[in-house]
Amino acid sequence: MTCNFGIGSRSMIDAGRMAIRKRSSTGFKTQDDYIDRWRLFCLWASGQGVTKMEGINKELVVEYGRHLQQQLEAGEHKSASAPKNYVSAVNCIMKLATHGKWVSVRPGSDCGIQRRNYIPKSSKAMTDSRHMAIQTDIDERIVHLLALQRTFGLRFKESCLLNPKSALKQAQKFGLISVTVGTKGGRPRRIPCGADGLAVLGQAITVQDGKSMVPKSMTYIKFRQQCYTEATAKNFNFHGERHAYAQNRYREITNAPSPLETGWGHRGRITKLAEQLNIPEIEAKELDREARLRIAIELGHSRMEISNAYLG
Repeated sequence: MTCNFGIGSRSMIDAGRMAIRKRSSTGFKTQDDYIDRWRLFCLWASGQGVTKMEGINKELVVEYGRHLQQQLEAGEHKSASAPKNYVSAVNCIMKLATHGKWVSVRPGSDCGIQRRNYIPKSSKAMTDSRHMAIQTDIDERIVHLLALQRTFGLRFKESCLLNPKSALKQAQKFGLISVTVGTKGGRPRRIPCGADGLAVLGQAITVQDGKSMVPKSMTYIKFRQQCYTEATAKNFNFHGERHAYAQNRYREITNAPSPLETGWGHRGRITKLAEQLNIPEIEAKELDREARLRIAIELGHSRMEISNAYLG
């Protein structure tokens, strides 16, 4: 069995460097940029358990793109061009390594890389009807993952690595759960848990056979691949559940729907919210700010403006 497509190095980083040096006709400056971006991808991929080119597939690169988008939203990149360039570098080197067999991953449509402070015109939340409809057609464990994501605003990895048994005990005692494993940047956070959350955790326990939602017989990497393969086949997006959480929380906090749910424009939302609640605009502005800040924190983001992508 070949290693890194037989390029000549057991190191994935070095194999990529050798591929672009030997097989690309681009200038040295462009090659150097691609090599630097490839190195960053390889370091991230190794954290996902992938250390050889043969282990790289579309699902992995899409997840990397989503990781870059999360960094963009957190303010770690000045514009969307940097994340897009990183994905493009992976595409370029994989095409060279596979002699053109690699099918490129699209940074925008596949990974969802958008400009910073992006304000969508339509909701990306998974609707209640869609959430219920797909449950009869997918693996039972994935059903519980979706419920955890929708109820607590968890990222996919966070929902997989959550220990529902421990979370349930904590929620019963304190009315919240701590999310500490699989978080972006290793930053822990606390999320409120009411009766619905207790029920979701109790149901998740019925399929839990280890210390997390990952089957005891599988690695996280294998389980992630299985989940994303099924999501692609059944045409749904895990991240839509986080959007649903944000919009549901906005309604709980403000007693009004979010701008994306109603079609309100972002700039005119305060006036609309004041009219909806029959309160002065200054109060509506503070209420909107408080809701967005709390939701951003609960989603694990560092800036309130991130809520724009979820709420409008």
